[in-house]
Amino acid sequence: MPQARSAPNGPGPAPEAVYEMALTLIAMGFHEQATAALRKLTARVPGHEAAWRKFAGLLRMAGEDAQANAADAAAERLARVPNDWPRAIDKRSPEMLEQAELKPREMLRTMPWRDVMTKMREHLLQHPVDAAALRLLAHLERRDGDRITACTLLERALELAPRYDAARADLADFLMERRCYGRALAETSLLLSCAPRNARYRALRVNALRSVGDLPEAIRLLAELIEEDPHNPRLRCVYAQALHFVGRREECVSAYRTCLEMVPGTGEAYWGLAELRGNFLAADDIAAMRVQLQRDDIDPANRMMMLYALGNALERDRDFSGSFAAFQAGARLVHESAAQAGTAYDPAVSTERMRRRKTVFTAANLAARAAPGNAAKPGDTPIFIVGMPRAGSTLVEQILASHSLVEATRELPLLGEIVHDLSISRALVSPDAYPECVLRLTQNKLAELGARYLQGASAYRRTDRPYFIDKQPFNWIDAGLIHLILPHAKIVDIRREPMAACFAMFKQILANDAAFSYDLTSLGRYYNDYAGMMQHYEAELPGRIHFLRYERLIDDTETEIRRLLEYCGLPFEPGCVRFWENHRAVATPSAEQVRRPIFRDALDQWRNYEAFLGPLAIALKEGQGPALDPLGP
Repeated sequence: MPQARSAPNGPGPAPEAVYEMALTLIAMGFHEQATAALRKLTARVPGHEAAWRKFAGLLRMAGEDAQANAADAAAERLARVPNDWPRAIDKRSPEMLEQAELKPREMLRTMPWRDVMTKMREHLLQHPVDAAALRLLAHLERRDGDRITACTLLERALELAPRYDAARADLADFLMERRCYGRALAETSLLLSCAPRNARYRALRVNALRSVGDLPEAIRLLAELIEEDPHNPRLRCVYAQALHFVGRREECVSAYRTCLEMVPGTGEAYWGLAELRGNFLAADDIAAMRVQLQRDDIDPANRMMMLYALGNALERDRDFSGSFAAFQAGARLVHESAAQAGTAYDPAVSTERMRRRKTVFTAANLAARAAPGNAAKPGDTPIFIVGMPRAGSTLVEQILASHSLVEATRELPLLGEIVHDLSISRALVSPDAYPECVLRLTQNKLAELGARYLQGASAYRRTDRPYFIDKQPFNWIDAGLIHLILPHAKIVDIRREPMAACFAMFKQILANDAAFSYDLTSLGRYYNDYAGMMQHYEAELPGRIHFLRYERLIDDTETEIRRLLEYCGLPFEPGCVRFWENHRAVATPSAEQVRRPIFRDALDQWRNYEAFLGPLAIALKEGQGPALDPLGP
């Protein structure tokens, strides 16, 4: 998170220079200095709308809402007043900008990188419209772990030099890291409009296309790239995964096998074959993985994926002891990596996170801020499928996506982006303003956030069906915010028996936001936090969330589907019961399961490992209080 910093020098005297300096100060994270500069500027030259807008944003970050409102009002009054200030540009060509990077890059070879960062900041305080220096500083900020400031620096560089393609490519890459997939896709469109055959830009576009769910176009581009670079194993792995998600299994296997021929120690290829949930890993593969795992030069990521693949293969062979040992070794690698990166799960932090939400999202607070009526346009009803990973969310998605009025998208990052922006909305007075800041939002502002979500969702949609699905599991934690900003949205919590759900997570490679899943005790504690949070929402918002138990869905499928559709306001359609006939792309670990009819195989799978799961059972038992689970036994 960007912190307020001290800038050693003040801005220059010309109003336009003061404004440009303020923009660069904001990009660098020097918010207090930018506020002071804009305060003086708006007093001295009160007729500049954009200056008032920027000033209002900074005042809000400082918690000065009354002054921010006044600044916004001043900007509104000036909205149609012509402004004759010339905007600064960096007139150098892209080639000249990249040439200008050479000297500071040479400094990085001879000086500590933090010293170079300081020099870049000092340089920009003297030369605030140097796009090349902004790009270099962005890379250093990223290296320092501040991805937010890295992005704002690149955005500032592109304001000054819109044809600076190297900076735009960096921005697309950074946006992907931050899960701003729609924005990243837009940046790749601009890049390819100028250089349609550039391999790096096409690779960036592939990543963005996969992330917004446009798999056919991603596969087309990947096929082009592989034809041009047939000996690139990484391209083969990405291609294979995309083929898996669209159900082209045999081609997927061929691509993974080609990758393993190129680089026998590619853990991602072995893991991809394991994810196909068939007999694609044979005894020879198990032997080959064991040989590879004996090597000292296998990097941790490949080793980890190979261990999980080995665990899956041994499970299929009913070697549960060996399988668990492989899963545990893989989880230990992830856990150690997270500890080194400072992203390890902290149960105290998680519990405090839940406590704060329970304090804010109460029945009284929610009722006081409820939006009047339903302002949503027809065709804009989200269905949020929430819960713990591996609990059946993809199955519920497949059922709903088989309805003629529902479009499946994917696990959208949109609510997380809104929560992130709310969290830093008071950055000058609080490192994490959310969720308490929600209590200061007007109904109009809440409606704006809802509109922002719906607008963002449009980048992931391909039809005009009136309902669409957002399957990001961890949205459960912010169901209260969903209720406030999207009062017409549907929220479905899919719940699985705790031991089964937790073990299914433990044996799966999950995203970074599931760091808790690589330790059995942490898994149990986090599951208890989840169940307790959903119990809170059921008490404060009775009937607002549809609770669905996975086991009941398996045992009495049609009854549970009818209940689900009734909650969503959808008429029953037989196709929802025959969901496996829907051949849409599925980009989750459950892609294979939902292409088959309902099966009971996985319900008690965890019992094969029960002897190893004592820490999980103890942790779950510690959290079991009265009515912990709103679904009951």
